[in-house]
Amino acid sequence: MTFDEILSGVKDEIAETLNLEKSAIANQQLLVADLGAESIDFIDLTFRLEKRFKIEIPEGELFESAEQPSTTLTVNSVAQYILDRLPAKP
Repeated sequence: MTFDEILSGVKDEIAETLNLEKSAIANQQLLVADLGAESIDFIDLTFRLEKRFKIEIPEGELFESAEQPSTTLTVNSVAQYILDRLPAKP
């Protein structure tokens, strides 16, 4: 899976979680400040990303915690996190 494929999937899940149009989500947008994500959204988004990409996201690792989500997390950084955790293909 390429970075662009992952990025597209991340945008799909963010759009669904936050009830936004995928086309309105830019790569460098901040999830909290720019897209309006709240703590409850990070719980849903974590579940969606784990299911879509078949990975486990330990609590507090990507989003720090649902109560204190990272304010510097961008759409790109979520995609990079997932890319870094997918099994390498031989």
